[in-house]
Amino acid sequence: MTDPYSDDQELEQLKTWWKTYGNALLLGIALGLSILMGNKYWSQHKQERAEAASAIYDGLVDNYREKAFDKLREASESLKGDYAATPYAGLAAMISARVNLVEGKIDDARRELQWTLDNATDDGTKHAARLRLARIVADANEVDAALSLLDVSDIAGFELDYHELRGDLTVLKGDKQAAREAYRMALKELDEFSSYKSTLSMKLDALGPEANE
Repeated sequence: MTDPYSDDQELEQLKTWWKTYGNALLLGIALGLSILMGNKYWSQHKQERAEAASAIYDGLVDNYREKAFDKLREASESLKGDYAATPYAGLAAMISARVNLVEGKIDDARRELQWTLDNATDDGTKHAARLRLARIVADANEVDAALSLLDVSDIAGFELDYHELRGDLTVLKGDKQAAREAYRMALKELDEFSSYKSTLSMKLDALGPEANE
């Protein structure tokens, strides 16, 4: 069978194809390479920042152990300002809040915990901050505000803490039935051999029998 295309015809076809599609293909290849290189650069950049943040956080923990609280606060502000996208910033704010509580700086502690709630990158740190903040708010006789802080749908991993604290807060409001239900839900989160079971049971028993309500 005779080849319907001569070498010249094939060459012309290739020229036409490259005119039509070649630039787009080269652009696609260039974009693909730039994306790959960009991703590699971005990953390396993130890794370097994470390492830098980790080093600052390690120093902050040392400051806490040594009770060098001024240096601790400086490190915390550095992490919150320059490395807020890393998990170390939220942890630093939590430690700073603890120091403020020890020193009686309640408003400063609340600000640190609120910052953590607004900016922490992981749910676990946010839950810990929310629970601690709720206790501080309740201590300021703002029980309704504290209960509002607990109104979150996803409490996975912190069920016991949320239920118990809700029980404690509803006791303060004088709502024994709500407290009883909360403590029972908290008890369900414990296995039968948990040593903490007796503590929760004591809280539940302290509410008295339901018939008295």
